[in-house]
Amino acid sequence: MRSLSISSAIAACLVSPYSLALDAHVHGAAVLEVAKEGGEIEAVLRSPMANIVGFEYEARSAEDKATQANALETLKNANNILKLSASAHCLSDNVEVVLGHDDHDGHDDHDGHDDHDGHEDHEGHADITVTYRFTCSNPDALTDMNVGLFDAFNRVEKLHVNLITDKGAQQFELTPSSNHFKF
Repeated sequence: MRSLSISSAIAACLVSPYSLALDAHVHGAAVLEVAKEGGEIEAVLRSPMANIVGFEYEARSAEDKATQANALETLKNANNILKLSASAHCLSDNVEVVLGHDDHDGHDDHDGHDDHDGHEDHEGHADITVTYRFTCSNPDALTDMNVGLFDAFNRVEKLHVNLITDKGAQQFELTPSSNHFKF
């Protein structure tokens, strides 16, 4: 059997139903794409910015900038957001955070949520994409992942997980009360 490269596995995840659901920009929902190949793991978290910082407009005030900076620092701590089996001895190699704004007009509602009150400077949807890379020195011991996203960001209500390993593809829906999955 030919092994998938991590980047092609992540690309395959991006066309999954869970990933496509995020395109609808549903507040409270996020997507985590995880690919494991040997001792390498790449995980891509995508979420509406409102789930992470509480707003989607460009941070301008000192308070909003501080809120955003604190959230980004929390996201960059890979081992608090994604907790891999301790016996696998996984180290975070790299974390990349990308903020994106989608400027557009003519929308009033996000799946029943009206988050625009008091924000006349609203500029459209904004998402956060975080890419985590890990190298595990004992990959055979990697049995599960606990997701600390719910503890860190209480606006996240559901996390759709797409997992690709050499065993195949799996999908999970995690919640604050069920925040882990097995490889």
